[in-house]
Amino acid sequence: MDDSADRGGPGTSGALFVAVLTLLLSTGWVANHFVALMPLISNRQHLGAAALDAIFGIYALGLLPGLLIGGRVSDALGRRSVALAGSTVAVAGTIAMLLSQQSDVLLIGRFVVGLGVGLTMSSCTAWASDMRGPAGAATAGAVLTAGFAIGPFGAAVITRAGQSGVRTSFAVAAVFVVSAMATTILAGHRVKTTTPETGLAPEAAARGRQGAAWALSWAIPLAPWVFASATLGFITIPSRIHTGLSAQMAAGMATLMVNGVSGLVQVLARVRRWGPQAGTVGAILAALGYALTAATPSTMTLAFGLPLFLILGCASGLCLRAGLIDLETTAPQRIRGGLTGIFYVVTYVGFGLPLLLTTIGSPRTSAIILTVMAVLAMLTAIGRATRLRRNS
Repeated sequence: MDDSADRGGPGTSGALFVAVLTLLLSTGWVANHFVALMPLISNRQHLGAAALDAIFGIYALGLLPGLLIGGRVSDALGRRSVALAGSTVAVAGTIAMLLSQQSDVLLIGRFVVGLGVGLTMSSCTAWASDMRGPAGAATAGAVLTAGFAIGPFGAAVITRAGQSGVRTSFAVAAVFVVSAMATTILAGHRVKTTTPETGLAPEAAARGRQGAAWALSWAIPLAPWVFASATLGFITIPSRIHTGLSAQMAAGMATLMVNGVSGLVQVLARVRRWGPQAGTVGAILAALGYALTAATPSTMTLAFGLPLFLILGCASGLCLRAGLIDLETTAPQRIRGGLTGIFYVVTYVGFGLPLLLTTIGSPRTSAIILTVMAVLAMLTAIGRATRLRRNS
């Protein structure tokens, strides 16, 4: 199959669409399962907080160029080739960490995984959008979020098996990605495409794409609240709750709950056919989550933390879904991959929020930062609501 089949449209095989979603699911798993392994690796390798933060954060340094390059190159060379290349890179980084958990290997491995995940995320999301329009873009976001959710939980369960749990988790992640790649290749060989590579489905063409600036002006305001909400939920808040669970299980459960809610609300929004104002609701929920977190003491009860998981998960999911649909609806197909990469880059700016709050340390200053973010998220919601009403 040549890459002209990447742009399928109505004639594209449903099996290929499912295969692309499977590749996204495995990408989310391999990207995020490390969260649950961090406490165990830290204890075994005697890593300090600074070294652990560096290993966790260097993933983003690989991810950002991967997102920018992957989307743009997939516009030019085809979605499949970039998606498979990115998956191969992610597997290589994972195998390196499987073989050694020394700090220098972990740094390199996490960087390489980030690069591969960035290439795959941007190309596969655009690929799903090419094949199924707004529904494809929204489904891609939900499936990727599901991978982010179940990866850490799966790793937490695996590590309970004993000393070999860390290596087993890396092996499972690598096998999952390789299997998804094989499924995508096999499904691709069976596709008989009826839509030319640069062609748009009739309903997409009828909407009148208006260019990069117009598309980004709709999607980007929602982007910062996607992972700022998610990471506040599954990294910062669990550190304030004492549950009696092991560190890796607590991290896995928190990630599963926040990202699980994020994925479920995206599915619900599709089933219930919520309109573009769902993005407005997402920004409002983000503002509420930041405000409530700012108002709580440094230690909170589980009864208060669980509703925050729900609020922040919904905020993350609705902002992600609305942003991706905004891009699919307004971006020309020939540059959609590049714009998707830019959107994801801005979402990952929010990934730095927990590190910022930890570095500052002062509860008072952290509360001020969260309050400012709550105000900005609310302004985003007001601006989007006003613009949608004006452009209805």
